[in-house]
Amino acid sequence: MKFAFVSHVLPPNWSGQSVVIHRILSGINPDDYCLIAQDYGEADEHRQQKGRLQAKHYYLPRRLMFMRGWRFALIRWVNIISRALQIARIIRRENCEAIVCCPGDFFGLPASYLASKLTGVKFYPYMLDYYSEQSAGFKSARFVRRFEPMIMRGATGIIVPNEFLQDELRECYGVDSVIVRNPCDVAQYEKEPPFQSNGHRGEFKIVFTGSIYNAHFDAFRNLLSAIKMLDNLNVKLHLYTNQTLDELEKQGISGPIVLQGTQETSAMPGIQRQADLLFLPLAFKSPFPKLIRTSAPGKTGEYLAASRPVLVHAPPDSFLAWYFRQHDCGVVVDESDPVKLAQAIGRILTDPELQQKLSANAWERARAEFSIRAAQSAFAKVTGANLIGQ
Repeated sequence: MKFAFVSHVLPPNWSGQSVVIHRILSGINPDDYCLIAQDYGEADEHRQQKGRLQAKHYYLPRRLMFMRGWRFALIRWVNIISRALQIARIIRRENCEAIVCCPGDFFGLPASYLASKLTGVKFYPYMLDYYSEQSAGFKSARFVRRFEPMIMRGATGIIVPNEFLQDELRECYGVDSVIVRNPCDVAQYEKEPPFQSNGHRGEFKIVFTGSIYNAHFDAFRNLLSAIKMLDNLNVKLHLYTNQTLDELEKQGISGPIVLQGTQETSAMPGIQRQADLLFLPLAFKSPFPKLIRTSAPGKTGEYLAASRPVLVHAPPDSFLAWYFRQHDCGVVVDESDPVKLAQAIGRILTDPELQQKLSANAWERARAEFSIRAAQSAFAKVTGANLIGQ
């Protein structure tokens, strides 16, 4: 079966969504799908980049963006219909039998759903995040919440990354969905040399890899406050992120930070595996608490595969807190309390037996649930896609 995959970002973009897409679709015959993305002015640059998927790419022309007053409500519909018609033309040209949409901007999901109705093909939302909650606080929120039930109930099948989003969609819309974990290349972590402690230099590295935004801010402020309490330990936070120090300081995130900048995805196994502690945060106060509760960051599988102790600092009702506590594969601090966070850090860094237990349990979960092949097989089972080698 040939399908069209719609996303606002595509590999080799550095975002977590792009990385997940690459890992899933790299196992699909490139003749069996095409890729559709909105052109936000970067299409020409993207065409020249190395690391793109081999399937045919389509870039939709930039939409009109009138964002004020009554015109915005009208332009929303114009943009959705315009994009749906463009997607429908591609579907017919490529003889696709299905649309898989991984939403990340406002228009992609409703336009893809409408295109599926115009062409009569199957429709699969691939919900890496809770779509309607991404609009929380924006003028479009009411529109999204009005139409999300119709889109979910009209889908052929729904893909989600975790049990919490699965339960949320079932409770809200009465729909079933299939879990496809956000995978990582477990084999690459096996090739990396084992952890070598920095203890001989008297420094402990807490590592975070990824973007930092309002889904994280207060958790990072708590972490840096906690580090300052650890007078007897030389702890530094190493950030591999695209944010600058100025941007972080504007959010009150400052202190013993070593800013490493962005790195290639291929470098992540080595970086993460040499961490004394991997930090996995979610905000306690944010504009979108449901999004936080159902979030499964793409780096989760990577942190587990790194076989290093993971410190989860997230609300008690979140998927992250539940998963790491359920499988005893990390230490969870589910209160917005720097003192308790400092106690947890000190315990992890000074207890070799705890480190060994957490690392072993993390590696077991990575192999069992987060391998690329397992995710590809689950995706293919839902959509009917043809895996390479089958």
